[in-house]
Amino acid sequence: MAFKSINHDDEKNFCNRLWKLMERKKLSTARELAQALFVEGIIPVNSTSKDEVSIIGSMTRRIQEHLNLEDTDKLQGRYVKAYCNYFGCSADYLFGLSPIESGNPDIIRFCETTGLSEKAVKRLIEDFPEDIKRDLAWFWSKVLESNLFYRVPLEFHEMCYELGQYRIRQDQIKGINMAAERIDNSDAFVKTWRVMMDSNYQKEAQTHKGAYYMHLNEILMYVTENLENWADEYVPVHKKEILQYIHDDLSKRCQMSYDEILESMKNE
Repeated sequence: MAFKSINHDDEKNFCNRLWKLMERKKLSTARELAQALFVEGIIPVNSTSKDEVSIIGSMTRRIQEHLNLEDTDKLQGRYVKAYCNYFGCSADYLFGLSPIESGNPDIIRFCETTGLSEKAVKRLIEDFPEDIKRDLAWFWSKVLESNLFYRVPLEFHEMCYELGQYRIRQDQIKGINMAAERIDNSDAFVKTWRVMMDSNYQKEAQTHKGAYYMHLNEILMYVTENLENWADEYVPVHKKEILQYIHDDLSKRCQMSYDEILESMKNE
């Protein structure tokens, strides 16, 4: 019997891709998947029997085999279709030809064209109420049209490199101290060497730490400046909606106060 374990994390193997799809549906055994397929009317078995127990048992045994397969050589076509229909995935994903799970050709094309992750693309086309969708589209259009599109990730890249160099210097300082302790720490030369090296690396570490915060501050400045400009642009356009929001909020508060007064009068 196949069990989900840490060894199933490598998606190069078919069984691990199947496990991942099952996890999304909160299914943990072959039988649970077989039952789910049966309930959905997806029955990829050649059986003249109409007995539910028999059909699910047959499907369970086949799925159990799939949960131990490293490649798709022994994967039956009818099960490929069943898995694609139930999980909403592409056959290319099942066969390990694409890292994109979705069977939606628009999502696949968008991922391949932009290089964005499947999760990011799904977020972009996620269904929202019209007013929220409008605001989201307006905001992210502003981000993509602005210099933030380039400046933030580039500054972030530099920031991460400075952080990495800072941490490397800290590790080097630890290594120097450990080496000094393994040698004769009472030796005057060792002490001098330790202090000198520690001082040099500390200076370098502090330089990278300062550069890290400089890049972080640059990002905050870019974002703040743009947000303030966009807010100045947004408010006049949506003035009527803002006034309506204020009116509705005041009406709600008045109604709550009125209800509280009535309730207090009843209790007197």
